[in-house]
Amino acid sequence: MSPFIALNDSDAHEQEVSFKDIVLFKALIPYIKPHWKYLLASLILLPLISLVQVLQPFIVKRALDGPIAKGDVMGLLSLVGLFLGLLVVLYALRYVQMLLAQLTGQRIILSLRTALYEHLQSLPMEFYHKTPLGVMITRISSDVENISEVFASGGIAIFSDIAVIIGIIVAMFVMNSKLAMVTVLIMPVVLITMEFFRRKSRMIYNTLRVQLAQVNSTLQETLTGIDVVQLLCREKQNTQSFETLGKQYLKTNLQSIIYDSSFTASVEFLSFVTIIMVLGFFVWQERIHISSVITFGVLVAFLQYIQMLFEPIEEISDKFTIIQSGLASVEKIMELMHVPASLHICVHPIPLVRALGHIQFEAVWFGYDPEKPILKDFNLEVQPGEKIALIGASGAGKSTIIKLLSRQYDPQQGRILVDGIDIREYTLQDLRRNIVVIPQEEFLFSRRIADNITLNYKTPIDEEALKAITKRVHADVVIERLPEGIETVLPERGRNLSNGERQLLVFARALWHDPAIIVLDEATSSIDPQTEGLIQDAFEKSLIGRTAVIIAHRLSTIEQVNSVYVIEQGRIVESGSPKNLLQEENLYQKYCQQDITKDYNQV
Repeated sequence: MSPFIALNDSDAHEQEVSFKDIVLFKALIPYIKPHWKYLLASLILLPLISLVQVLQPFIVKRALDGPIAKGDVMGLLSLVGLFLGLLVVLYALRYVQMLLAQLTGQRIILSLRTALYEHLQSLPMEFYHKTPLGVMITRISSDVENISEVFASGGIAIFSDIAVIIGIIVAMFVMNSKLAMVTVLIMPVVLITMEFFRRKSRMIYNTLRVQLAQVNSTLQETLTGIDVVQLLCREKQNTQSFETLGKQYLKTNLQSIIYDSSFTASVEFLSFVTIIMVLGFFVWQERIHISSVITFGVLVAFLQYIQMLFEPIEEISDKFTIIQSGLASVEKIMELMHVPASLHICVHPIPLVRALGHIQFEAVWFGYDPEKPILKDFNLEVQPGEKIALIGASGAGKSTIIKLLSRQYDPQQGRILVDGIDIREYTLQDLRRNIVVIPQEEFLFSRRIADNITLNYKTPIDEEALKAITKRVHADVVIERLPEGIETVLPERGRNLSNGERQLLVFARALWHDPAIIVLDEATSSIDPQTEGLIQDAFEKSLIGRTAVIIAHRLSTIEQVNSVYVIEQGRIVESGSPKNLLQEENLYQKYCQQDITKDYNQV
């Protein structure tokens, strides 16, 4: 069972909120620990700030009951000077304390955001297939910023408010215990009010985090697929759906505003009630002529203390909002941080410097839903340096084979070996350094072309080697037409290049990383004939001296491989050389007659 509360907790769960808050704060300790000195220094200043604030009404009382009552101008000036000195000290201490708090908060947030970013990169593909991108963006941006506010404006500052409240109560009892008791009588009502709104706010902010993630996910999905949206005239329907989500988010936000405003109004009302109670007690004592030490100076000082007492309580409302929002964000982030890497990580991995390229699938069963297997008792062996092609209808399991080989997923049963060793015994880094996958949809980053090819694995970059590789796969044709050549920074996903040009750069990337095994989802149906010729030549050169597994979409590709495997319903139903398979009546011959590309696609 998760240690974090769910979105729609029952009243029974609400009783556990305080404990859960402690759990959530503990979850931040690893990120706070490296910066504990700055945090401690910030906290040490809080009682000093409280002491300076508490001394101010004492000076006012002294001035009213002393120099002002006696007409002592020089004594009054000295107290005024002391009061001004305390103000200077107060503002200096506050400046240093706020600076330390802000610096500490920002450093903690940097550590948290970096750790979250690193963790996201380590999660298996299964997680990404199930989790909307907008949710992850919300976690690493909006939620992290909410936590930043806790340290910068909420968490640390609330300790200052608490220190001031404690200091004021102590000072009130020192000055006059009877008036202090009258003031303290209202405190239980204040605490009950705070606890009520705390519980309500926590539930509201949990809901807000979920709804904001939904809004971001919808926005991301719409903008990513904007071409489909516009071509199918989905703008109006999408706007209506987005507006519905926006209204839900607005409704929840309004609820949070109502609770915040109600809390502030309640605290202000209670402060006026307390002032009336103190004044009433003072009038009552004067009326019955009880001998009392409640002087005019004491009364004024108490009224100041009451205002000072309720100011931090009222400010706690705002800071409480920040803290509750931050805790809701911590909860969501920690849920994400606790998502385990479902892939088996070997404790004592076997090093793999350069693979020979021997691949074996042994009795492999796998399904994205284990109840509905895609590969069923799948067996395949590829010798070092051999080139094989996989063909089959959509859903047969071709791309699943590639995903298992590169360990995007692990099989439910059976094993996959490279050079006779289960790939789970290698580190992911070693395995994937030896296997380069060229997907059907090539991906380029919004960086320099040089960075897109090398991915900065080898630094400094050998420019001569890079130039030779780009020329070898004809990527130099693409580079030369760009304004800054290989230093050109591409836009998002390389959208200023054609499909064929992007593929040439991806072939250059594959050669630069010099893998022992190359996996290719070969598709060139949307590429012009001239570029297709360049890609075909790049394709042939990329395979030299390497084991190759190809999801074939064209007859010309199949003719160049050693063996063809026809996949149907997760099993190999036909295999052999392209020449031998064509001599029989079979599925392979059927695919060839139908020109392959028309009958099946990537799984």
